[in-house]
Amino acid sequence: MPGRLLSQGAHRPSGALLRRVEPRAAQAPRSRPALRSGGISLTGLRRSADAVVDRPAAPQYRWHTIAYQRTVLVAVHTLTSLLRLEDILPLLEADARIQLVYTQVPDELGDGVSQRLRDLQVKVLPWAEARRGIFDLVIAASQHRLEDIPARRRLASPHGAGYNKLWPADLLTDEDGTRPVYGLDRQSLLHNGEPTVDALLLPHQDHLATLSRQCPEAVSRAVVAGDPCFDRTLACREQRERYRHELGVRSSQVLVSVASTWGQESLLAQHREVLLRLPAELPASHRVIATAHPAVWAEHSARQLRSWLRDVRDAGVDLVDAGEDWRGLIAATDVLIADYSSLAVYAAAVRIPVLLSHFPVTEIDPNSVMAALAEVSPQLMPGIPLSNQLMAAREAQQRQWQVAHDRVTSRPGESASIIRKTLYELLELSEPLGLAGWPALRTPRLVQDEPHPWMPV
Repeated sequence: MPGRLLSQGAHRPSGALLRRVEPRAAQAPRSRPALRSGGISLTGLRRSADAVVDRPAAPQYRWHTIAYQRTVLVAVHTLTSLLRLEDILPLLEADARIQLVYTQVPDELGDGVSQRLRDLQVKVLPWAEARRGIFDLVIAASQHRLEDIPARRRLASPHGAGYNKLWPADLLTDEDGTRPVYGLDRQSLLHNGEPTVDALLLPHQDHLATLSRQCPEAVSRAVVAGDPCFDRTLACREQRERYRHELGVRSSQVLVSVASTWGQESLLAQHREVLLRLPAELPASHRVIATAHPAVWAEHSARQLRSWLRDVRDAGVDLVDAGEDWRGLIAATDVLIADYSSLAVYAAAVRIPVLLSHFPVTEIDPNSVMAALAEVSPQLMPGIPLSNQLMAAREAQQRQWQVAHDRVTSRPGESASIIRKTLYELLELSEPLGLAGWPALRTPRLVQDEPHPWMPV
């Protein structure tokens, strides 16, 4: 009997990845490999909801030059999730046995993703086509709509410093009126009563308690893998002088960075004035650079946000441009002003003093690392010189570091090896030789004014 085509049609669709499934001889079912992480053994790992069981033969199409054995779909929801996925994908993409393809999952904050994927020059499948294909593994940094993608295995990671935020009260509450922690709840993790992922990456052992309380059905899928974002931020910190030089920060200057998350409780929404106060109040020996969450750029557009912040830039504050990785900025920073963004946690964990602009208690899990950091951090106070408040942040630095360092990851320096091992077990391939790791991150670009095409130069 001829093999069946998984992508049908008389002509090859643009960008399509065609796979042929050959008939298999009957054989006894094999036991699943165990996923292990530092003493946690996930034996008998079951398949995610609606997982496809058959294993296709290696693709044999004339368009292929490299005879790869597995196809991995990278499901990208937002620019933020893509940034986190770029901590995972380098662990796979050099392996000639594996073909990576990408798709953009429909998301309210998905603007900018398609342009970024074009910039990365990766193979992109339209969402409708991705839903018709069959993939050996799907990787995502959000659980939203993963059940819609036919796959043999699915892996999800967080897209922040662990799991800190609560579900919005108007969208989801438990029977007793409490709001679950977003990302570790049944709404996020189950489809038709079954987990949608085969591996759920957790940065810290503490997340297991939350997962056990909110969605015990998914505990068997948890892998305590550490935090690759922290590990890479720490590596960037070791190259501090390179990032400072490439950002144009002089050796004698104090770099004050400002980080805002998105939404009505963000620094930009609540304390925009601090961006104007900083260059006015701080001595000339200080430099100020701000960065905004990718969702701010996605919601309002890059051009609009640059225009809205023109007065801030005219006052002397530089701005990290849309789509840029913020970790080089954090590596170069002397002190950070931030809201409840994950950047505050990562900065504190690499010994950078943090001054919180404010802290919305009702939005954050009281047992999270972010809540613990807020308890030992000074918050912005009206009427007090900013230089005094930055000094208070420096005095709190050791306490901040202890909290963040202890809570951001329980596998410091191990995330690359644990995640790579998990990926290859899911793919049922042997791991490559050599240590797992990442290339150095480039320095983020700052907004540079360019004349409009209709304006004279």
